[in-house]
Amino acid sequence: MKIWYGMAKDLAEQLSRIGHKAELLVTRYATLREDNEKLRRQLTELKAELKARDALIDRQRIELEHLKISSAIAPDTATAREARATLTELVRDIDACVADLMKDI
Repeated sequence: MKIWYGMAKDLAEQLSRIGHKAELLVTRYATLREDNEKLRRQLTELKAELKARDALIDRQRIELEHLKISSAIAPDTATAREARATLTELVRDIDACVADLMKDI
């Protein structure tokens, strides 16, 4: 009878420890899952920022190229100003088109 009592007591202790470890595991899993979701949101935000910066860099490269072309084409300051103004308007129109296209995506 003592043997059965001792085995039952050991089994109850083991079940208690397993239950406690299972609770810890569930808690850790929930914490890791929350962290994972938070990191995924952060990754999405960073990707969006990177895309926006890449678009800005592309627009500025185009504008720089236009300014280089306008300064090479224009023989005097007044003509250069007019060429820059025209190119600036064109760049604005292109930016507006790109922005409209980005809204559709």
